[in-house]
Amino acid sequence: MSYRASNQWDGFGDQGPKPNSPDQQVLNVLRIANFQYLQGVALRARQSGAESYSPDVCCTIDPERFTYGSHHVVIEVAFSDQVYWLARIRHSPIDDAQSEAHATDMLSEIATMKTLKSQTTVPVPCVFAFSTSSQNEFGFPYTLMEALPGKTLGGVLAKNIPPQFRPKVASQFAEILFQLENLSFDTLGRISCGQNCDQSPEIIPVDPDACRQPSTSLEWFYNERQRKNKLAMAQHVGDKQWISACWILKAAISHIISEDRVYGPFPLCHPDLHYGNILFDEDYNITGIIDWDGAQTVPLERLAVSPEFITFPGLSPEENQDTIDFRELVVAHLRDLESPIRTRSGNSIFLSDILGTKAAEITHRCTYSFPHRTIYDARLVAALMYGPSISWEQLVDAYGGMDLN
Repeated sequence: MSYRASNQWDGFGDQGPKPNSPDQQVLNVLRIANFQYLQGVALRARQSGAESYSPDVCCTIDPERFTYGSHHVVIEVAFSDQVYWLARIRHSPIDDAQSEAHATDMLSEIATMKTLKSQTTVPVPCVFAFSTSSQNEFGFPYTLMEALPGKTLGGVLAKNIPPQFRPKVASQFAEILFQLENLSFDTLGRISCGQNCDQSPEIIPVDPDACRQPSTSLEWFYNERQRKNKLAMAQHVGDKQWISACWILKAAISHIISEDRVYGPFPLCHPDLHYGNILFDEDYNITGIIDWDGAQTVPLERLAVSPEFITFPGLSPEENQDTIDFRELVVAHLRDLESPIRTRSGNSIFLSDILGTKAAEITHRCTYSFPHRTIYDARLVAALMYGPSISWEQLVDAYGGMDLN
């Protein structure tokens, strides 16, 4: 019998679907999707992939057993021999102008998981069938995938894992980072395996419409910062505080770059590697890494970014100590894993040399950020770069009148 994830789901909960919310989009999927058709897809996929498949096995998809997020609803696919899969279905609308981009995004996520499955031991779901178009008999884009065992924790790992299990989790986390560090490419972008996800992986642009694709870590960080700065300034035109904050975060790029790795290689990176996307069993073994949407090859410095490693300025040193200790455990395990390849590698900088450093914290504040947090992040970054010798007011005087473009 395979793992049954739906035992942990409660659908809309006791309150039912909320009006004027994404709940209504989920409800629309549950009401009009052709689940009978999807049951047939699942049976055919099972038959083509299973060595011990019985022709007597049938499939049931119960729309009452579901969970959902901001873009997708996940529904259980149950086979009569007690094997369970997941159907991940896009519920947020896709207009015609977005359909091609969405299909590319979806294909890249599937290609990423297939590449990880074939080239690493990082625990990711098997993908059994998919359709990127809503113009299919089911009525919505979908992915049929393996239901990985385990569940997510309620908050950051260092605070939610009992102390006796933290060394083991740190070792497993380091192993995952090590495998990502070594699943590297010569090009920046995202993985594609063709329209049917059955070809060898290649790297395609994240933004195919961009005039120039980044080819170095310097260009990648600069483009990321310019994009975030434009979003931040859209609501604060001419505001000297916001202009200064954007300039400080742009200037921070020089504190991030490792000269040895400017031209790569570029490792594959999960954009959101935190407790919400990591599954654990009852013994705190990592059983799955989920939600690879947006995964891409990145500068090595970006791979060191995770909310699991960052301390919180509002907390006391004692309150941050668990995070620091967990991070140091991960770094120590990672360094041990890297040790055999340091002598024979052409690289002089490895992930363990970056993770936990001041440069890694600056990278986190510059990349794992949101427009509304620009001033907050810039103040933290300025303190890391300049210390107490330069005040925020002096920085605003210096940068506030400068043209960001």
